[in-house]
Parts: sequence; C-alpha cells; structure tokens
Amino acid sequence: MRIFGHVPNCPLFFTKILSRSKPATDSRASTGSSSAKRSLPELEDFVMKRDYVGALTMLEFLKHEGNTEVWAEIWSAWCWFHLGEYRHALDAYQQVRARENLDTRILDNLDMDLAVCYFYLGMYKESQEAVEKAPNCALKTRLTFHLAHKRGDEDSLMRAHSSLRDVPEDQLSLASVHYLRAHYQEAIDVYKKLLLDRRYKRYDKDDMDWIKALAHSPSQYMALNVYVALCYYKLDYYDVSQEVLGVYLAQHPTSTVAGNLKACNLFRLYNGKAAENELKQISSEQHTFGQDLVKHNLVVFRNGDGALKVLPELVDVVPEARLNLAGYRLRAGEPVEARALLEPLLPTSPLHYILRAVVAVRLYNKTGDEEQMKLAQQSFHLVGSSASECDTIPGRQCMASSYFLAAQFEEVLVYLNSIKSFFVNDDTFNINYAQAKVATGFYREAEECLLSIQDEGIRSSFTYLACLCRCHVMNKDAHLAWEICVKTAGTPDSFALLQLVANDSYRMGQFLVAAKAFHMLDRLDGGPEMWEGLRGAVCGCAQAAAAGRHHAAADLRDALALLRGSRVHPRAENIVRPIVKWAQQNRIPI
Repeated sequence: MRIFGHVPNCPLFFTKILSRSKPATDSRASTGSSSAKRSLPELEDFVMKRDYVGALTMLEFLKHEGNTEVWAEIWSAWCWFHLGEYRHALDAYQQVRARENLDTRILDNLDMDLAVCYFYLGMYKESQEAVEKAPNCALKTRLTFHLAHKRGDEDSLMRAHSSLRDVPEDQLSLASVHYLRAHYQEAIDVYKKLLLDRRYKRYDKDDMDWIKALAHSPSQYMALNVYVALCYYKLDYYDVSQEVLGVYLAQHPTSTVAGNLKACNLFRLYNGKAAENELKQISSEQHTFGQDLVKHNLVVFRNGDGALKVLPELVDVVPEARLNLAGYRLRAGEPVEARALLEPLLPTSPLHYILRAVVAVRLYNKTGDEEQMKLAQQSFHLVGSSASECDTIPGRQCMASSYFLAAQFEEVLVYLNSIKSFFVNDDTFNINYAQAKVATGFYREAEECLLSIQDEGIRSSFTYLACLCRCHVMNKDAHLAWEICVKTAGTPDSFALLQLVANDSYRMGQFLVAAKAFHMLDRLDGGPEMWEGLRGAVCGCAQAAAAGRHHAAADLRDALALLRGSRVHPRAENIVRPIVKWAQQNRIPI
C-alpha cells in the first residue's frame, strides 16, 4: 500500500504581540509664519486618522522648511514603524541615537524603541542587548517575555511571566504568547476575562453569549474581536471566526489585518477565488503595511501560482513561506528539495511536522529507506496525539496516516470515517480512504470511492490502478480489470498489474480473465509458474462449463483458443485433447 500524503496550504494571518506607545517627547516646535500654521493640518490630525504616509509627508515638509529638532525625527521613526517598515524605523531611531547632547529621557526611550524594532525584524539577539540597556518599565517586561519565547528560553519566560501584572497590556501579551504556543483556548480565556472582569457587560459563559459580549465591547477593546477571531481560525471554527471578525470590520472596513484574516476564512470555507477577491481589496500600493503577507497569501489562494517567484524571497521574512514553498516542491515531485527547505529549522508547529512526515513518506516511496518510514510514522503520530490537534481535522488525518503506515487499516477507517463528510470531493483523501477500504475488504465502497477521483496524476498511478483492478475482480467484474490491463500494456506497471489480476481472478473463480492474464504473462516471462497458472485457469473454465454456468461454454472456447495460439506450449495438447473430447461427448459447442 502507498499513502498519498496531503500537502497542506497554509495562509498566514497577523498576530499583534506588542502595543507601541508614542515617543516620550511630544513637544512641538513653531516653524514658519502664523499664516502657514493656519493653513497646515496638525501632525496629530494625521496620527489620529492613522494616515502615517500623510504624517511622514508633513514631517518631510517641515524638515525641508528647516526644522531639525529631534522630535520630528522621532515621529518619523514612529510613523515608519506603524507602516510596518521596521528597517526604516530602525534607521531613523539610530540616526536620533547618533545625535549629541540628547536628553536623558529620550536616550532611555530610544533603547526601548530600538529593541522593539530589532524584535519586529527578527533580530532577537540585538533586541535582547538593547532591552537590557533600557530602564525598567512595563513595556520592557512584556518585550522580555516575548523575547524569551522567541529564543526558547523557558527559564526567562517563566520569570517574565511571573512579573506580568493584571492589566490589559500585560494580559494581552500573555494571550499572545499562548497563541504563539498553540494554546488557543487559553488565549480566548484571557480575552474573555478582560471583558468580564472589567464589567463592560455581564454574560453567561457559553460561546454565543461570549461572542455577543465582544460585539458590545468598548471601542478601545474592539481589536479583541480580531484576536479572538484568530484563535477560532486556528481551532478550525472558520464560521465562528468570521462572525466575530464581522464586528470589527463593521467599524474598520479598511483594516489590513482583519481583511487578511477574512480572506483566510473564505479560503477555508469556500475556495481560493473567493479569498483572492477579498484580498485584492487590501493589496493596493496605498496599503504598505503587511504587503509581504498579502503577496504570500495570494500565492496560497492561487494554489501555488507564482510560488517560485514570490516565496523564495519571503522564506526568511514570513515563517510560513518556507513551509509553503516546501509544500510546493512536494507537489512538484521534488521531495529532496522540500527536505532541504525544512531541515534548517526544528519543527515547532503542526504544519511543520506534517510536512516533514509527508516528505519522509515520499522519500520512502522513492528510496525504500525504512528510517524515513519510521520518521514519517512518528511525526504523524506526534501531531495526531497532541492535545491541541487530536480533535481537529488535520489531527485526525495525521493519526489515520500513522496507522496507515503501520498497516492497521481498521484504525485508519475509524479516523477517516469521522471526517469523511469534509472531503467528499478531495481526491487525495479518497485515494487513501479507498486503500484502507480495500485492505479491510470493503471492495464495493472502495470502488465507488476510486471512480469518483478526477485527478489524472492519481488515476494513472500504480496504486490507483492496482486498487481498482482488485475491486473489479472482487466485485465479480474481472473483465473490467482486464480492460485496464489491456490499456496499460507496455507501461512499466503492466507486468505487476497482470500478476495481480491473474492471481485475484483465479482465486475468485473468474477463470477466463485469469487465463488471459496468465497467457500474457507466459508470453512476457515464460516461467513455469505462468504456464501452470494458465493450465489451471483453462481447467477452471472446463469445470465451470461442466457445472452449467452461464456463458461457461463461450469462456471455455476462448480459453482453449489461448492454448492453441501462435506460441503453443509443448504440453498444451495434453490439456486441449481431453477437454475437447469431453465437450463433444456432452454436446458443448467449443
């Protein structure tokens, strides 16, 4: 048996993990004439509208007008950061740091600002060095907490965890780390507590009332809808995620974060086309924030179209880009290249473990290396038995795959039957499901499943053809199996298919097809086993004719013709003569 590993696509969404506050100094300098003041909008107007491009334009104008005060450069860095241009923000803060005679308060905040920029750029070592120079503050505690998670330092993580306070900012950071560690229900519990403890509105604790509570949350907590929607997305509750997200989108319809998540939900609920249409609304040049993620997800929604152009440059920018590029390589039949992409990183997510397992299966199919089989089985079992994944659809697929590789097909069907309704038209699921059905003797159901498959790559594979031939024979339609053998004559798999059909047909008493298959094998191989099989099949046809079975006489005539063919076996006449004599005596026309 051969398992066709399902290579998952993974669209990426956003998780906000730090709340940036504006720089410590907000003093404003007077520049230009009083008439210019009256005609120009205030910087605060742009910031309140989240028009960071407009704010940067104004700051550039002030700089052009001769304003060289430090606050303008700090605000420029702040705007770059909120546009998602963390490298520009870092450069701007470093330029401020290079100034002489800076106020002590500005210097203290700069260390913190630099640490945050380094963090968002994935430069965790530099971020750790910068944050250690910063004075103690609540933001330092939260950033230290996140750095400990990113660096895998469990001792530092627990110390920072114990320093978190029962305030919204710290609790949101706690929820974020829960999310990043795949503890999605724990993250939801934190968000729920934030609402209920602050007594914005009393609700029962069932899920639907909880969703209503989110809908009535104060404006400063409206982003909780996005965070909760992210958690429900990861728990595969896409419809619930969409419902919660709608509350936020009603007030912020142009949000890049929420729009991207909505597209991901549509991808899971419907198809890539619906998701792409949603994502196009936030993929224009005026939305610079999150464009790497948007480009990444468009590749996923288009089923890998443009993957080799877009994903390689995002491998070290968007974590899922490496995994999706590995998945693309797998679907292109390049498991070695996929393994090269996955090897540099230890698996930390279910998707990474699944990809590693599928790569190992493909390599086993290619090389027969038992170590790869063992690695695949362990990886699938690890995901399927984990507390966070055991009740999800991918988790059950993984457990089924683990049992499949162990040839425990009754257990495979337990898991696949529980999720069958979600994969009615999924060809990869159907081929695996059909193999398990064949292995457990449910040939009629297996045949129906196989015939529903549309993918030509699967339909032309030996696994598919072998399973379908066996089903035809076991369902008393051996002539259909023989037609498959005729169509595949001359292919690398034709000899193995003929052997399968010959032996299965003989065992099931469908002797004419068995005779045809053994006759063909005898011509191709000429071994004594093939001749003995042919002789036995012809005798079986004679026995069926003696029993008076329907069409038995015609079958016997065709079987004898095989023995009298152009390549006559030396001992063929010893079988033909007594059968013909017996048929004449019993007036059976042959």
